[in-house]
Amino acid sequence: MYSADEGPTPWLGGEVRAEGLVLRSWDLGDVPTMVRLFDTPDIDRWTPLAHPFDEDAATAYVRAAWEGRSTGTLQLAVTYDGGEPLGEVLLFGTEEDGTCELAYAVGCEHRGQGLAVRSVRAALRVAHDAGHVRARLRIAVGNRRSEHVALCAGFALTGEPVQHRRRKGRTLSLRTWRRADLQTRD
Repeated sequence: MYSADEGPTPWLGGEVRAEGLVLRSWDLGDVPTMVRLFDTPDIDRWTPLAHPFDEDAATAYVRAAWEGRSTGTLQLAVTYDGGEPLGEVLLFGTEEDGTCELAYAVGCEHRGQGLAVRSVRAALRVAHDAGHVRARLRIAVGNRRSEHVALCAGFALTGEPVQHRRRKGRTLSLRTWRRADLQTRD
């Protein structure tokens, strides 16, 4: 288990306890909850997750998350106590030295509680302890909720060119947000 209060220990598996949350690996027992959280029009619109996000898609996603750890990608369930997932936060390397990228999604019924901001802050602690010095987000143009999360988590919109990515038969235009100081601020 990693506790942000214990000092600089990179995440090696288990749980991350920070910001009043427990971030943990997905497991196959989470599949029904994942379907409920992620098989929604909102998640389909703003994320690259499969749609429909049924039990087969969720099972494949869990297995891919396990495999992704070997390349440094963390896909962690956001929970209060290590139990039922409320959403997800992702952390992965980029082509930029010392820079990681984060992504997040919170189930509709759990929004408005600061979970996305807190999960990003917890993930930033892990990123810092793993040696990252900068973080970025790529947020779809028009995703106001995600932009609010970015601002509250200390990210700033950059003037970098908009990235266009083709996903699920449509093109998403993504703006880049950055944070240079990975030390979390309260």
